[in-house]
Amino acid sequence: MRPLDERSARVLLSRLAEPYDDGVQALVQEHGPLDLVGYALRDGRTPDGVGLARMAARAERATAQDDVRVAAVLDARVLVPGDPEWPVCLDELGAPPWCLWVKGPSRLDEVATRAVALVGARASTAYGDHVTAGLAVDLAGKGFTVVSGAAFGIDAAAHRAALAVDGCTVAVLAGGVDVAYPRANTELIHQVARTGALVSETPPGGAPARMRFLSRNRVIAALSLGTVVVEAGLRSGARSTAKHARELGRHVMAVPGPVQSLLSQGCHAEIRMGAELVTDAAEVVELVGRLGLDLAPAKHGPTRAEDALAEELRRVWQWLRPRTSSTVDEVMLRSGLGLRETLAALRELERSGHAEEVLDGWRRRRG
Repeated sequence: MRPLDERSARVLLSRLAEPYDDGVQALVQEHGPLDLVGYALRDGRTPDGVGLARMAARAERATAQDDVRVAAVLDARVLVPGDPEWPVCLDELGAPPWCLWVKGPSRLDEVATRAVALVGARASTAYGDHVTAGLAVDLAGKGFTVVSGAAFGIDAAAHRAALAVDGCTVAVLAGGVDVAYPRANTELIHQVARTGALVSETPPGGAPARMRFLSRNRVIAALSLGTVVVEAGLRSGARSTAKHARELGRHVMAVPGPVQSLLSQGCHAEIRMGAELVTDAAEVVELVGRLGLDLAPAKHGPTRAEDALAEELRRVWQWLRPRTSSTVDEVMLRSGLGLRETLAALRELERSGHAEEVLDGWRRRRG
């Protein structure tokens, strides 16, 4: 038994082996998907004697599936390298997906040109959820797709916020596109499928598993121009996504939090490793957006009445009190200016509305 072409071989390969199996990945690089699947189905080993027992053990169940029909029933599609919708950014991975199952109206090739991943802790805090929602809403408003993993916590907050403003969001799943996990997020996952896209390397029916979660993190990183870690412990799946993004040369960003928060320690560690500290969507867009065009506005403290004053005027103004008056001699001595300079400054401050003369001296003008 042998697949007819490389497309069918890639789809079948996704049922015969796991994408995180380094041994299979090496064999795919050496023999190509078509020949390797043929060896697994026919001989159970490669011509040079490498055993393919693990793949052969899945052969009967894998070949019994009619994946064309499965895709039609699920209203899904299968993408392989070379397809018009295939995101070429995935080819930069050391182990690119053999194929992708996609459910939803968004085209992945278009999504990947302007996408940001928001990832973080499953047991997120109210602070993390609030920051994530603000980032997702503003990124969606600027035309960016929000990519995440549909898990509890930061992932769910990112998807919900993007959906709330009719933004585009993509969920990369560890199980099949027909397997809503976690089940409590079933309705959220269905909403993503209706307006954005669900993406998975795992064929339909495949159950989520720890290694599949870790493997899908590289797809999240590769689909995005940059990855933002909002909240994460020192040991966190979100940090594995950041690691993949770093290896791909993509932007890695992290949101700071309270120094005593266990769920911010991973973010702070990422910042110490070189991740960009970001606090809002404008700073994210400055990194992943158009060079020189998507600059974040400079942040300033509140504007004060004295900010526009010349240096000598400010020296005089700072010694005036708002509720009690000061004599000209007091202001002159404290400011270090001469009498003529002090009087001139006081008159100028009066004209500009910063000071007023009263019966026994001068004071700041209120308001």
